[in-house]
Amino acid sequence: MRRMLFGAVAASVLVLGAAEPVITVDAKADRGPVRELVFGHNVEAADNRGIFTAPLAQPEPRGLEVEFGQGYWDAENSRPAPGVVEIMKTVPFGALRYPGGCLAHNYDWKLTVGPRGKRGSGNWAFGLDEYLETCRALGCEPQIIIPDYAMEMKALPQNAADLVEYLNMPAEKRYPWAMKRAEYGHPEPYGVKYFEIGNETIHGNHGGNPTRRYSPAEYVEYFNSVAAAMKKVDPSILVGTQTVLGGDEWDRVVYEGTAKNADFAIYHSYYPQVDSLEPGPAFRSVMAGNEQMRRRLRGFHRRMKEAGRDMPLGITEFNIRSIAGKKDAYRYSYLAGMQCAELWLDFLQPEANVLMANYWHLLNAMYGVIVTIPGADVPAGYDGKLLEMKAAARFFQTLKSHLGTELAATSQKNVPVFEANASPGVLAAKGDRFIPGDGPFVPLPLNAFRLNNLTMPGMSAEGSNASRSLTVRFRDFRQETYPDFVTVFRPKEIPMGRAWELEVSFEAKFTPAPDSTGSATIGLGMMDIRGWAATHNATAIYGINVAKEWTRFRETLLSLDDTQAMVLTGRVQHVQGAISGTLEIRDLRVAARPAGQCPAYQGLSSFASRSADGKTLWLIVFNRSLDSEIPAKIELEGFRYAAGSAEVLYQDDPGTVKYFEPQKEAVPGSGSSFRWKFKPHSMTAFTLTAGE
Repeated sequence: MRRMLFGAVAASVLVLGAAEPVITVDAKADRGPVRELVFGHNVEAADNRGIFTAPLAQPEPRGLEVEFGQGYWDAENSRPAPGVVEIMKTVPFGALRYPGGCLAHNYDWKLTVGPRGKRGSGNWAFGLDEYLETCRALGCEPQIIIPDYAMEMKALPQNAADLVEYLNMPAEKRYPWAMKRAEYGHPEPYGVKYFEIGNETIHGNHGGNPTRRYSPAEYVEYFNSVAAAMKKVDPSILVGTQTVLGGDEWDRVVYEGTAKNADFAIYHSYYPQVDSLEPGPAFRSVMAGNEQMRRRLRGFHRRMKEAGRDMPLGITEFNIRSIAGKKDAYRYSYLAGMQCAELWLDFLQPEANVLMANYWHLLNAMYGVIVTIPGADVPAGYDGKLLEMKAAARFFQTLKSHLGTELAATSQKNVPVFEANASPGVLAAKGDRFIPGDGPFVPLPLNAFRLNNLTMPGMSAEGSNASRSLTVRFRDFRQETYPDFVTVFRPKEIPMGRAWELEVSFEAKFTPAPDSTGSATIGLGMMDIRGWAATHNATAIYGINVAKEWTRFRETLLSLDDTQAMVLTGRVQHVQGAISGTLEIRDLRVAARPAGQCPAYQGLSSFASRSADGKTLWLIVFNRSLDSEIPAKIELEGFRYAAGSAEVLYQDDPGTVKYFEPQKEAVPGSGSSFRWKFKPHSMTAFTLTAGE
């Protein structure tokens, strides 16, 4: 019945577009090269202790990362895993980002080089040199993250300068770290060009002890001192500064303070959060979200220009937002592959001004869609043999075989549009116009606190909504907890069916007890009242546990169309040991406004490229409708084809994670146009060859 309803909705929208949809390809348009750096990937290959679930007290880092490089390294034979090297030839692979993600927070490269027995741990077989050897075997660019919390801030610039010397300088006496590189068996410089200054520094060092988190001003100080030290060694390198693309004070302070010394701006994108959605709504949310990403990037570049200087973006992590711990999670799925394939092609376009983009992530572990290690335990004799591919990987393989060397241009007309409700991270897509969500926030009443929810062994609380203040005391507290303590209801002025945005602001400080020996990330959060499992709609306010003086905090959360109320929650996570201290909050205020809304999204998108000699044209078309086949005419300008083939990616269920083979079809006729019926929720890749 649900499938029939989807079909009825789609059909009603299609009636609006009676004219035949047309895709026009300008085969001779000069839109620049197909840049391999946009097709980057990530590897987690550093110490995971204190970052995620591994405790700081664990004797050694996990071997999956530091011994086997997440599967890229054959530790037994000290070489890139030959099976993995062969597999990666089947997907676009322009760069490999190292050593995280968040594992970069505490990464000290000096503990990963030299004889294995003298490294930071006895099992650290996949270090900096092994990573670079792997990049050479894969034929990709290295891309390295500079740590933000591995040591005191004042020590980080020299550590980063030494790294650049080790990587890029000739082995001469004036460069002692380059001499060490030669001593370790690598006399020639590596010539690494791309560096990120920190990784998601805004959220701190997780469960590190002591807990650390830079303010925006502190990040500016860190970035400028590190960038200057690195470029003093090698002025040719490119360094990236961190943004959160709309993160209010962080973006404003960081951009203004680092723009003159940065070469690109880093952004990470995970949307929408789909774990609580059925495949149909999840697919629609993904397609609406991709169009909204284009709008977001245009707005970001516009704001940078208004501030005085635009710069390229490094989208160094992107994927669908899916963290469910199950084998059929959406991050492995057909719809995730379709989303990321379309995003990669969007990022290639010159108007996006994207320098690099890195999919998170290809091989093994939590997100891997190519599996050579099933879990965290690496089998004896590991050499990278393929065990499984997920559905998402099929899209990347088809991209690899259907991209030329130069971008061509496409345009569309008479394309039907489709609607989507708001979902976590994505605005509703309805109607025919953009409605900005930039009106004033209207204050809401603060309802009574549920102090009993903040009372448990080792934790007590006092305060009231009348005083807008809350005090939480910890004494030898050891557990992770997320108790909700106050409810905020949908404003009566915003009707059901329209999303709304909640703003929370307050001042806070945390005073550790003199005898406290533990550490934790302590903060507040906002969440849909139906809970995380039901909606996956929540956000966190970080940094309270490192605020020693009264500090102002502000955060917003976009609701769903049917959200009746939200709750404010306490957040105690990344707990290491026993924590004691006092959290104080004052001037707690809540406000709301109607959320923005985007137009209904386009049912087709198209991307074209050509060979260097102009004799082959590749066209990739996405049918972005869930249930509707869309017939369209393809018109070619500046190109006549003599023969053509199509590779069609289609599965009945867009939520499937099972690998599949494409359908192969011939393009009818020859000449400068043809017609094609695009299957619902599909990607079709054409190869057209010119006649003599």
